This record gives sequence, structure tokens and C-alpha cells, in this order.
Amino acid sequence: MSNVTKLKRNKKIKVTLLLIVATVGFFTLVSKKNIETSEKTTHLNVTLFTMPYTRALAELEEDFEAQTGMTVDIRVVGQGIYENRIILSFLGKTGDLDVVHAPLVQLPRWVKAGWMRPFAEDEMATLGKADFFPGPLSVLSLHGQSWAVPFFAETGILAYRKDILREKGFKSAPETWEDMLTTAAAINSSDTSAIALRGASGQGENMFIFPMIMRAYGGAFFEDYPDDLTVSIDSPEVEKALDIYAELIGSYSPRGGGNFKFPEVTASMQAGKSAMIIDATGVVAQVVDPDLSPFADKIGLAPVPSGPAGRSPAIAVHGFGIPSDANSPEASLAFIRWATSEDVLTKIALSDAYPDFTRISVSKNPEVIKKYITIHPDFLRVKSEALSEAIGHYRPLLPEWPEIGAAVGDNINAAVNDVVSHSAALSGAAKEMDEIIGNDHER
Repeated sequence: MSNVTKLKRNKKIKVTLLLIVATVGFFTLVSKKNIETSEKTTHLNVTLFTMPYTRALAELEEDFEAQTGMTVDIRVVGQGIYENRIILSFLGKTGDLDVVHAPLVQLPRWVKAGWMRPFAEDEMATLGKADFFPGPLSVLSLHGQSWAVPFFAETGILAYRKDILREKGFKSAPETWEDMLTTAAAINSSDTSAIALRGASGQGENMFIFPMIMRAYGGAFFEDYPDDLTVSIDSPEVEKALDIYAELIGSYSPRGGGNFKFPEVTASMQAGKSAMIIDATGVVAQVVDPDLSPFADKIGLAPVPSGPAGRSPAIAVHGFGIPSDANSPEASLAFIRWATSEDVLTKIALSDAYPDFTRISVSKNPEVIKKYITIHPDFLRVKSEALSEAIGHYRPLLPEWPEIGAAVGDNINAAVNDVVSHSAALSGAAKEMDEIIGNDHER
């Protein structure tokens, strides 16, 4: 591991420790409230981090209480505060949380530590398992068991300026990554770059985008996940994908695109500075919203490009889980059944910017269809198709993934910004992955 990488990681550790200390007061207040709760009424403490869905859910507390006779305190906080709050609760074994917000990237670590309670098959049946999109369900399943119930699932799709492509003779969006390079070269201009992509390092930044290209060319993080964790990030297939990713950003993206995060990608498309983006459905929903972009009516949507090995849309999932020390798992399950019900998801999909619902029935609801068709006629169709194609282990479901994502992301970012060669970046990523997962062999 390079000295620069070590310094960055050590800094992150120090910041995390400071955040944990700062969160102790919040933790104490919540614990005190739990102790003071009347024993006569079942009371639930639910802590979530802020997203359109979670904020909307908190507004529906009274609906849950009216339907169940229980009381609930839904606290919605910033993501950093949330993550430290959860760790304090888990490590302290306080039993003060009844339902937790379980992001895909954290769940494997929590399961390995014994902090989560699995859902039995009959419990999943009572939740209407068959009505959830298969991709989000599989993402939250480990070792043959379900550990969380999905309430949010976004996937990668392509948004493009129909007018700009049409002017250059393209009747439709690029279908393959090779087509993407051809299209980008033809439409790129000083006024409007061909494409904007997340280039910044991070398991939720370039590691949300790059694997779409990598998997399309037959590349993978490991030889045969999950059975054979021999690192394969330095394969010829992955290097081919990196060549394409780096060319798209280096030659056809806005200045500074090598360090774009999703807000910059969003703003670039909204302002007409980029003709195409490939990003999450939550981002795309903002660029096709006429209230947010004067170019919204000129934007078409399509699946992400494919490659020799097919198409692999990105997927990011959040779910509800039950801590292993929850006071009343039955009450926790009742809350999750309500919060992920067709009725509640439909209500939030209609009242808020929430296109990333997880139930098939909601995607077929006439009112929901009508709402999102007014935003874009193809949005729900393209999103639903992508969710059906997405694989659960798009990013490996390992406890070490946050460290792996950070390490690989740093190296990919260095290559995209011409700090190191592509082969050197992948070799460095492979070595760091070996260190993280404990593979003991020389490269």
C-alpha cells in the first residue's frame, strides 16, 4: 500500500473516531428515551439516514401508530451521524434500536459481526416477497438467508440529448460501449461535451460506474465470486474496460471530469454542458425533470451499453434490518411490513421524488405510471428493465467491500487522471485487494 494511500486511510480513521465521540450525546439521549417509554405500549425506535423516502416515511409515523396501536420514533439524520450512531449501538449491545437502515455496502460487515437477525422464509412471505424486484432482494441475501428488506433500489441507465445525437446522424442511443466511443467522438464539441461520468474515487463514485464497463467486457473483481476469491482485477478484460472508461472521461468529458461526483454529473447535464450521462436513476430523474432543467424535453433514456459479455447495470440497494439485540423482533417485523407495503411505497412514490421503489406492483400502479410518465415517458420502463438485469453481486457482497472499493477506486482514479499507467493502476489495485482480504501470494 502506498504512503499516500496509507495517509488518506489514517486520516479517515481519525475523522471517524472524532465523529463517534461527537455522536455520544445523541446516543445517550435516544437510550434515555427508550428507558422512559411506557411498558404498557410497544414503542419502537427507528433510525434512518436522510433520503427522500426516509424523510417522507417519518411524516407517516401517525399512520403506523393508528394501524398497529404501537408508537414509533423515526429519527432521520445525516449519513455520517447515522453510521456512527449505529456502530455505537451495535458495539454497546444496548438493544435501543428496533429497526435499522441497512445499506448494501455495510450489510455484509454487520452480518459477519453478528449484529443482524436474519428473516425466516415465512416472515419474508408475510412481507410479500414475490412482489419485490428480484435484484434488490438478492443483494440483501447472504449465505442463503435474507438479512434486510429493500425499500430503495436505484440502477444505472443512460440519458442522452436526442437533438444532439440526431444532428450527427444517430437515430438512437449507443447500444454497446464501442458504439459509445464512436458516438462520443462524433458529438463532442467545445460547447457541449459528449458525456459526463463519475470519475472521483470512492466505492459509491467511480466504483458505481466503472464495473458497468468492466463486467460488460467479462472482467470481474474475483475469479469466481464467492467460491474463489482469487483477485482478477488486473486481467486483460478489466484493462480493456479501463481503456474505454479513461478515454470517455479524458477525451469527451468536461474539464475536471476525472474527479466528478454525481452532483457535478447532474449539473452538467441539466445545464446542457454534456450530451450524455450514465448514472443512477435518482440522478437521471433530476435531469429529465422540467422544473430542474430547460433541456429536459430533449432527453431520451436507454439501457446502459453492453459489451462482449452482455450488459450489467449498476445497482445500489437500501433496506430495513432487525438488530440481533432488538427488544421485540415481532414488533420490528410489523414496522418493516408496514414501511415496505405496497400502500406506503405507493403513497411516497406519488407524494415525493421517489422513483426507486422496490415493489413490482408499485411500478404497475396507474397513478404512479401517470406521475412518472409526465416526467419522462420511458423512465419507469427503462428503470424496471435495468433492475431485472442487475446482478446482486455487482459490487462483491463482502465485509471488506468498503476497503476494497476505496482501494480499487483510488487506483482507477489515478489511471483516469494519467497519474499512473492503466496496467500499473490495476496491478496496484490487485495488490491492495490481496492485502485487504488476506490472500497470501506474490504477484
